[in-house]
Amino acid sequence: MKKTLLFIGVFTASLSGCDVFENSKAQIEQQYLSENQELKAAIETIREQGLEAVAASAEKGSVAACVAKNLDADPMGALVEVEGALQDSADLAGLVETINSLTEQELSIETIGQLLQHGADTVDYLKTLLSEYELSELQSQLTSLLEQGQNKTQDVGQHLRELIEQCQ
Repeated sequence: MKKTLLFIGVFTASLSGCDVFENSKAQIEQQYLSENQELKAAIETIREQGLEAVAASAEKGSVAACVAKNLDADPMGALVEVEGALQDSADLAGLVETINSLTEQELSIETIGQLLQHGADTVDYLKTLLSEYELSELQSQLTSLLEQGQNKTQDVGQHLRELIEQCQ
């Protein structure tokens, strides 16, 4: 009985520890966005309405239109809809490798377990990207992104920040 309670306590503490990291990443992102109110407004609008809706409706020449255009043209752009993505240090090459491994095997309990080992962010990213692209299309676009000179050690957040900072 004591072992069970101890296990439940440790498990619960470890889960709440994950929330601390998630919240801190979101807070760092908010601090980053607070430095440029136009970028912040554009990102908030994209998260509320969706990338495609903002790309279609933003006033030409506005910061929001520029941000939406840059993100929409990039295969990783949809990730901006995930809160905290602008500060995520997840490796782009690692994300592509995860996507490649999904195409090579059938989806099963084992592959879902392996995917979860990569972290909740990876699962959120894959869900977001797969809502935009077919798996094979996503794989080819991300592979070409890395081949076009993107630094294989570059992280998701840095990549997204470079895309939106071109609009300042």
